[in-house]
Amino acid sequence: MDAAYKTHIGCVRALNEDTGAVVHLSEGHLMAIVADGMGGHKAGDVASLMAVDIIKMELQGTELTSSLTPEAGIDLLDRAILKANDAIFEYANSNDDCHGMGTTVVVSLLNPEWLVIGHIGDSRIYRIAGEEIKQLTEDHSLVNELLKNGQITREEAIHHPQRNVLVKALGTDRSVDVELKALAWDPEDKLLLCSDGLSNKVPPQAMLQTIQQSTTPDSAVEHLIHLALQAGGEDNATAIVIANSKASQERNGVSE
Repeated sequence: MDAAYKTHIGCVRALNEDTGAVVHLSEGHLMAIVADGMGGHKAGDVASLMAVDIIKMELQGTELTSSLTPEAGIDLLDRAILKANDAIFEYANSNDDCHGMGTTVVVSLLNPEWLVIGHIGDSRIYRIAGEEIKQLTEDHSLVNELLKNGQITREEAIHHPQRNVLVKALGTDRSVDVELKALAWDPEDKLLLCSDGLSNKVPPQAMLQTIQQSTTPDSAVEHLIHLALQAGGEDNATAIVIANSKASQERNGVSE
């Protein structure tokens, strides 16, 4: 698997509250994570950095074997994300200047055969398979709730004045339910993790076209961030692209 990560402060914000990481783990596993500190709250950058660091340390501290199952991967992600929630919540409540801080999080633990994803908030994960791009996460946002209930149309959702209001975030409450799922993926599939600074500015079809036309994950994330900046760049923008390529599988000793 080949992967690349890029974040950008954007054209307007004075601070980048996005944090992300790509970490190669034992036995051919990989972890990718994006967290977007909650806008309008103090110390959003602290919350996103805490989320990434804690989840990363939890996974790095676990010896992953070649026999790891997707079900075990789900349990591992759930524990790591809940540990981050506890730490952020306690930190916010013990520091007055950080009261109410929180963050979104999308994280994937994967190998060449399967991927496990966990998320809270409105950062997203997409899978690119052939000519199709599919969103694997569902936004935990007020606008998405209104859309699901038929109160607004998809077109209205795009420009809704409250489109950035979350109904669930990491670290804002003592307890939180993490949305988790396991999926198979095929050779030549790709995965995109991103903050809403990208997904609000670059339509899925443009994401698909950009990733298809890019020769490497590095060039893909560069081009995606460039598109977000060209579209205004009002928010921080972060992207991770992972390629489940035959070449990388052969380097890791994996065959079809």
